[in-house]
Amino acid sequence: MELYYSSIMEAAAIPFGISGLVVMYFARGIDRWPRRLCIAIMCSSVAAAVLNLLGNAAFYYHASLPLCWAVIIAENLIVPIPSLLITAYLLYCSGEDWRSSALMHILGALTCILILAEIVGYFTGEHSITPEYRVSFGRLSVYYWVLMAAMTVIFLMAIIRRWKKLTTPQRIIFLVSFISPSYIQCVLLTLIILADLIHSYTKQMEETARQKTQIAVLKMRPHFIHNTLMSIYYLCAKDPEKAQKVIKDFSRYLQNNFTAIAEESTVPFSKELEHTQAYLAVEKARYEGRLFVEFDTPNTFFRIPPLTLQPIVENAIKHGLDPDLEPLYVSVVTEDADDGVRIIVEDTGPGYAPSDDRPHFALDNIRERLETMCGGTLQIEKRDAGGTKVTVFVPWKDVKK
Repeated sequence: MELYYSSIMEAAAIPFGISGLVVMYFARGIDRWPRRLCIAIMCSSVAAAVLNLLGNAAFYYHASLPLCWAVIIAENLIVPIPSLLITAYLLYCSGEDWRSSALMHILGALTCILILAEIVGYFTGEHSITPEYRVSFGRLSVYYWVLMAAMTVIFLMAIIRRWKKLTTPQRIIFLVSFISPSYIQCVLLTLIILADLIHSYTKQMEETARQKTQIAVLKMRPHFIHNTLMSIYYLCAKDPEKAQKVIKDFSRYLQNNFTAIAEESTVPFSKELEHTQAYLAVEKARYEGRLFVEFDTPNTFFRIPPLTLQPIVENAIKHGLDPDLEPLYVSVVTEDADDGVRIIVEDTGPGYAPSDDRPHFALDNIRERLETMCGGTLQIEKRDAGGTKVTVFVPWKDVKK
């Protein structure tokens, strides 16, 4: 019965190892060295599981003694290898070089002694196979278990020492893996790799979103800056007091833009609102009597990606303000939903046509960053009364952070 359950576990581990190899084949985000290391661990773990299965089969069907010995010796030569490779992977995850690590040297030496003790035991008769086809361990078995216990303690101490350098999934799986059979190590390593891939992918997406925010800041429209400075230039002679106010608002606008470069996560909506109001103060000075903005934002206690609201409002003014049309009215509203908060920006401009072939890089950038950084959405539609309506939705999970 023991052989039966052992065989089931080992047979189940083989497809896990193969699936892990498939994952490594498609996982292009992992460096070459850890990639090869993981492949070696999985191959050795699968080999150990296969040899264990062969050993169980040989004992169950009472195969010839030489064949049983050959399988047992091969298995004992392979079984320690995954543990050593997992130790090397632990060092890699901790940012250390396994080739110069004292931990690797110590465990490698103990593994060699362990293998040597096993081989000596088989060839000196210390280990034997009984007529009932069971392995009888001699006096060397004491040293075997002492060495195994010492290696386990050393590995556990190594994990504790590097605890802060590991992610939570790595900590759990490394703790369990070293004290588990080789076929279980194969399963656990597959889980480690999947967890690392998910973690790396998440970090990569966050970094991509941050870089796009920086690009959005650096791509401030040069003609907007030029026109603002020219407006200030003429106001200095015509209305110095107003020019001074525009300079202050323009300075706040620039400061908020440059601050957004350093932001790596979501920001309070109140901060985005302040940034937008500074921008609008400059624009209303430039288009006096032609631009009117209303705010109805009772809820400001939530977070959104930086440079979300201001570019939407800027886009509305850019495409909605026309000297040949009526003055432009823009409204900014926040309202609670069942599962989040909505930000609604409406304007009375020409309106947005879904079939419009013009690229909307700013809005596409905002939509992508919303989805990546907080699971939000952005929707653009044409208003029934004319103009455009942009709705940003932020789920509750990010509202109160």
